[in-house]
Amino acid sequence: MKWFNAIDDVISTIALLVIILLTGINVLMRFVFSNPIPWAEEVTIGMFIWLVFIGVSSAMKREGHIGVDYFVNKMPKPLRLISELVRVAAMYYVLIFVFVILGYQLTSQAVNKVTPVLAISYQFIDMAVPIGGLLTAIHFTRILLKSHRKNSEELGGS
Repeated sequence: MKWFNAIDDVISTIALLVIILLTGINVLMRFVFSNPIPWAEEVTIGMFIWLVFIGVSSAMKREGHIGVDYFVNKMPKPLRLISELVRVAAMYYVLIFVFVILGYQLTSQAVNKVTPVLAISYQFIDMAVPIGGLLTAIHFTRILLKSHRKNSEELGGS
C-alpha cells in the first residue's frame, strides 16, 4: 500500500523536475547558443498537464486544498450537515464524472492526434486527467472515512 500512497508524489516530482530542467536547458540553448530545442515545449506542456492532474491527488492526500469554512462553521448543526453533504456530492461529481468519465472520453478521442514535432500520441498526455481524478477520488474517500471514524469515536466517547 505504501507504493500506492507514493505514486502521485513520484509522478508529480518527476514531472516538475522535467519541466524545470528542460525549460532551463532550453532557455540556455535559445539565448546563449541561439539553437533552441524544437521539442522542449511539447514535452514541457505534457509534463505540466501530468503535474497538475496528478498533483491534485497529492494535495488531496495531505488535505492541502484550500477551504473557506468560516461561514459553514457559523451555521447551525443541521445546515452544516447539509452543507457537508452538498460538498461531498459536488466533489464526487467533479472527480468521478468530470475527471474520470469525461477524461476517459477525452483520452479515447485523441487516438489519432499527435504532437507536431515528436509525434507523441495525445492519449499519453490526456490520460493524466482520468488517472488523476481516480487517485484523487480514492484519497478523498479515505479522508471521508477517517473523518467519519473520528466523529464516531468522539460521539461514542462523550
